[in-house]
Order: sequence, then structure tokens, then C-alpha cells
Amino acid sequence: MIKLEDMDTKEKLIMDFFIWLFDDSRITANSIELEKELDMSLAPFYTDPYIYYPKQISDFFNTTAMQRLGRISQLSLANDIYSNLYHTRLEHSKGAYNRKLEEMIYNFQNQKWKKNIEDNQQKIYLLADLFKIAGHDIGHFPLSHLMEIELLSNRGAHEFVGKRILLEDSEISSILLSISPDLPDALKKILEEPIMNFNEHDDSNYDVDRFDYLTRDYFYFGTPLYLPYAHYETISVDLDKNGLPKTLSDFCIQESATSTSSIDVYDYSSLENIETFLKLRLQAYEKIYSNSVVHTHEKTISAFFNAFAHTSSDCGNELRCFINAFKGHSIDSIDLKEFLRWDDIRLYSQILDIAKTHPDSNIRSLAMMTIPNIEAFLYMIYSHLGINKSENKQYSSEDIAFLRKIKHIIKSEDEISLALKNPSYTDKNTIFFPPDLDTSNLPSLIFSNSQVKFAYNPNEPIYVRDADGKIYELSHHPHRSYDWNKFSTELKSNCTYIPYLKFNGLTDAEINYLKGLADKSTKYNNSKDCDYSSKINMQPLQIGKCIEDYFLGIDTDTER
Repeated sequence: MIKLEDMDTKEKLIMDFFIWLFDDSRITANSIELEKELDMSLAPFYTDPYIYYPKQISDFFNTTAMQRLGRISQLSLANDIYSNLYHTRLEHSKGAYNRKLEEMIYNFQNQKWKKNIEDNQQKIYLLADLFKIAGHDIGHFPLSHLMEIELLSNRGAHEFVGKRILLEDSEISSILLSISPDLPDALKKILEEPIMNFNEHDDSNYDVDRFDYLTRDYFYFGTPLYLPYAHYETISVDLDKNGLPKTLSDFCIQESATSTSSIDVYDYSSLENIETFLKLRLQAYEKIYSNSVVHTHEKTISAFFNAFAHTSSDCGNELRCFINAFKGHSIDSIDLKEFLRWDDIRLYSQILDIAKTHPDSNIRSLAMMTIPNIEAFLYMIYSHLGINKSENKQYSSEDIAFLRKIKHIIKSEDEISLALKNPSYTDKNTIFFPPDLDTSNLPSLIFSNSQVKFAYNPNEPIYVRDADGKIYELSHHPHRSYDWNKFSTELKSNCTYIPYLKFNGLTDAEINYLKGLADKSTKYNNSKDCDYSSKINMQPLQIGKCIEDYFLGIDTDTER
């Protein structure tokens, strides 16, 4: 079997695939012009570290709705703890598309697979699935999951918003229709129905989305990892009354020569790779996604929003309107045009204004606490505004106004500037409690997190052969390394913020009592709490260049 990682160039193989894919009577725009883009996360492991896409898919990535993802952080406020983590949802979206393309390229080598696709006229669904994966994060709010939880109390809200955008956005609809009049319906169908086992590889324990974000997040974390492709084959099986594959007494899954139902089964040689992937993902929750220090910083958004919602100042009216437009509303009622106007840059532009001019000092402090420290903040902006893409970057008037605010922060010594330049600012304004502290008798202003994360969800089964060729669901595999029904980690944290307590009327004596309960060992600016040891430098500028000086050199005096 080919190894895409080792090929001098993937271009011809990918071109051959797209020529075959677009050779369909239902596809009208079938001329193939490949474009490519360097993906740094592939560079340590691929001879050809480029992502390739035909112009039809490039046009999709260049829509307003998709380009907005270039201004939304992949990992919310984690970059205040790890300044390397400034990458965007657009980077990840392109990476997930590339993983899906790789999966199809490997299947493309199988003549039986190709013939089945052709005989059943399923090319249109393969194409629709590429668009689905490319746009799977299109519904994310600013700061990713943080804002959807704050505004809609639903961590999965972006999926429903994203489905609406993919099916309702006029620019996207125009692109899909220009490729095929049947493509919008095919996309709608695979978004709503189980087609061709797509969900097993798009939205499960071991899917192209998680495959990309795990490797990408570890890469920016400074610890690149290599997770090779795992080959699978589609196997016909009979289903029981619960819709699950029938098994024998040893939990081995029965194959069928006549059933129209099927599962995708990985080689026995892939077992180690799959288990490594699941273990690394769980470790990523411990180190990055739900690490207690990261989680405590991310809850500053909750404290800020809760306090800001109870003030009547005209300061931050645009942000207030944004909150009121979404908070407590149903997803079906969301104004998509208004939604697409918001990204991290616009959100932080509003928060900077509030941090600078709000009459309530506690609101100002909470606003400043939601902003990453100056170095991490500048890295994020550098990435989000695409400053690294061109020396002659053209900025909108809104971007120019935002960059002026940033330059003022760098040059001045006012309250917000000193706060962002002070690595201990957030520490001094946060009370970290021991994770096992009983908070039931404490004020309701404590932010608690307690969750058990499992490495594997048997409701999203992975099927793997054993050395004798028998098929097992992973949690029953005779050669599994762990009890996958129990392999988990418990994540806990408790914290509150001094400006939040003061805003809510707690006295100095009450605050001092809470300080007495604090865990003195936990600090934001102490990354050893997360067992962090970066192997590579992911700073966006060359060593020896000061990022503050770089921003000061940007021309913000001339409107473009």
C-alpha cells in the first residue's frame, strides 16, 4: 500500500483522484485545477507537506463564512497559558479536509471500492462529504466552545448553526450549485442521514476531525506526534434488534454474505495505532483542553459576561447587543448574517473598549482578565489577521482601528497596558481552590468544574480484526491493551475572581476568608502545573525579532 507521507509529491495521485471523482454526469464544473498550501503540522512527517484542493473547493474555503474561521481560535483562551496555541479553526478545517481526502485517496487504490462507488453512482456523496468535513466547524462562535456555552448553554451548538450556514448561506449555495445542481441536496442528505458509513470516520472515536486537531494541537503545543493512517475495509454484517452487529459467544462479530448493512473494520496491525490515538487524546484533555489552569482562565469569560450583563453603562453596547441577540434564543431563530459578523477580533475589540473605558473598575478588571497576556495576545492577532501571509497586507477600516488599539497598548503605560504586560495580573485577581474543596457552603460565585473524561465511547464503536482475522468491537478485542470501558481521567477545578466577588458585593472580610481556603501552589504563569515541556519553538516570527516591534511597524495611519 502507498504511504502518502513518503511520496516526493502527492500531486499526480490527487489529480487522478479528482479527475475520477468529477467525471460524473451530475457534475457540470468538472475541470480540475489543483491549488496547494503548506501545512506546517505535516512538515515533520511528510516529504510533501502540502494540502491540495481543486479550485471548486478552494472557492469554498474563500467564502466569507469560511474565511471568518481564520479569526477564531482553535483552543479559545488556552494560549494565555501556552502562547504557542494561537492556531485557528480555518487551519484545522483545512487539515480535517486533508485527512478526509487522504482517506479517500487510500480507498481510491482499491479497485473494488472504486467499482462499488461507480456502480451505485455515489461520487456525488463523496464530493459532498469533502465539503461537509471542510465546513464542519463553520458554525463556531468567537472563542470557539466558550461562547456557545455562554450564549446558548450548549457545547454542540456550533454543529447545528454550522448545518444552517452550509445549507442556507447564499455564497456557499452558489458555489455548490455551480459544481452540480444535485450537490446541495447531496450535502443536506449526508448531514441528516447515515450515508456510506461516513459518520464512522467523520464523527466518532477515531475520525478525521479528531485525527487532525489532535496532531495539530500537539504540534502547536510544541510536541509534534506522528499518527499514521489506519487502513480499513467495509464488511457486510447482520444486525440485531438494537441495530448492532450480531456477535458470537466470544463477542466476535459475524460477517454476512447477503446483508445490506455494513461496518468498516481496521486491520489488526492498526490496533496499536488506534489505542495510542485514544490514549493521547485523553492526555490532551489532562494537559490542554480541560487542564485545571486552562479551565480556570477560560471561566473568566463567564465571570465577565455575568457581571457585564448587570450593568447599564453605554460602554460596550455593541457587545451587549451581540449577547442579547443570541443568549437564550433557539438556534433556528439565530440571524446568520449577524452571527457571521462576529469573530475573535471583533469580540476583543469590544472587550478592549470595555477594559479601557467602563466606569466600573471591577468590570474593567474582569474584561482585562479575559484577554491573554501581551505576548500570547499578539501571537493570536498575528495569526488571526493573516499578518504572516503577505508583506503588503490590506486591512479593513475595522482592522486598522483594532490595530491602533493594539499599538496604543504596546506603547502606553495605562491601566490595561500594565495589566496585559504583567504576567502575574491574573494570578493576583484569581483565587484557586483545591480541586476537592467542598463548595456547597460557599458563595454561589465559585466556578467549579468536575468531569470524568473517557478515552473511548463504545456507543461510537471501532471495529478491529485480531491476528486470526476475527472482528471485534474495541472494548471486546482479545488483544486490547486497556479496559476501554473504564479507561478515563477525572478533571476537577474550583476558582473565583476577586473583581467578580467585589462586583457582587462581597466584603473584604468575606474575600479574605475565601483567600484563606486557596490552593497557593496553582498559578497561571507556572506551566509546570501542566507537565509542559515544548520540544520546538512555535513563535510566529524568526528568533531575534520582537513581536511588539513588528506591530509597531504596521502602518495604521493610512486608511486602505
